[in-house]
Amino acid sequence: MSDKEFTPTEPILMDAPATDIPDTPAEDKPSAAKPAAPIVAPTETRPPVDVPLDDLAYQQYQALAHAVLDSADIASKSAEAAAAASRNMHKVTSEFKTLTEVGHKKALWLLGGTSGLLIICLVFFLVMGVRMNSRINQLDSMMLAVGKRVVDLNGGLESLDVINRSIESLNALQAEQAKSQGLIEQRINEAMKKSETMVQSVPGETAKQVAASSDNLLKQVQAMNSRLQTQASAVQSLGNEVKALKGAVGNVDKLNRDVEALVTLQKERYLENLQKNNAASNRDKAVQFPRVTPAKAPGDATPQLTAPK
Repeated sequence: MSDKEFTPTEPILMDAPATDIPDTPAEDKPSAAKPAAPIVAPTETRPPVDVPLDDLAYQQYQALAHAVLDSADIASKSAEAAAAASRNMHKVTSEFKTLTEVGHKKALWLLGGTSGLLIICLVFFLVMGVRMNSRINQLDSMMLAVGKRVVDLNGGLESLDVINRSIESLNALQAEQAKSQGLIEQRINEAMKKSETMVQSVPGETAKQVAASSDNLLKQVQAMNSRLQTQASAVQSLGNEVKALKGAVGNVDKLNRDVEALVTLQKERYLENLQKNNAASNRDKAVQFPRVTPAKAPGDATPQLTAPK
């Protein structure tokens, strides 16, 4: 409440009667510019006997006016302090609101950046997971292929074992054939010696015996030729097995060369044996007499002494 809005009321005296209060002039009343204040009742005092009632009322009114003015001054100061506090509060509230808005914007920016980073990380992990899955699938297929190769290699090793057993059996067969060839050579030599002695002793009988021995020799040579053909077929089957093993394993060139060298060596041995047999048959043919009929043995033996292909 401002000083201009204050309108003082007339004081009410408690002790003096209403008829005794004189009308005070308007110019003696205090100004109405002071703000209103709570009316404080003055303490009741007994005026002295010699003081007039008008003066006493005026003094009381003056004291009351001073109290009211002091109260109005205090109220105005309180209002100013409250207004200043309100202005400060409004200013602080505005600053706090500004700071809150700035913090809210920063929080939104931070939330957006964090969300974007999380999305990028999620996409990265998804891509890495897909690539890892494809790599794992490739590794599984590679392990499956390696397992198949291992199975094929085991089959190739088993085939090598079979070939080794075949070679061992072939070696045993060759040893037996060498023994049989030695026995045949001994028999041929013995027959040659016997034929020579018999030619020297009895020419006619010797010629018959020589023809018979030539027939026996031809039969032996034919038997040996059949054995050689059988062995040649065995060697050929062994070569076919080696070729099949080469196609299955793919790394047996050295073994193939060894087997081919072995086959070549066996062929050379066969050819040497056939040449020896041909030489022996030629010697038998040279000791025959003209009286003997056309010898079927030498004529038949000639085409049969060819080397097996």
